[in-house]
Amino acid sequence: MKLTVYNGGSQEFVMTPFARLIRMIERGQLRINVGKVFRLDEIVEAHRCMERNAANGKIVVLT
Repeated sequence: MKLTVYNGGSQEFVMTPFARLIRMIERGQLRINVGKVFRLDEIVEAHRCMERNAANGKIVVLT
């Protein structure tokens, strides 16, 4: 599992060690609202979605 980008603005999150975040996700203690998933070849549409604030959650781009 990779967590490549987070932009939630919470200083506490930034200070949390990566391995602990992974454990929290695995245990269901940290819920991440995935709004839309795009393939890498759909990156332009992913950016448009982000600019329109239309994802209703995090945007995920699969490589």
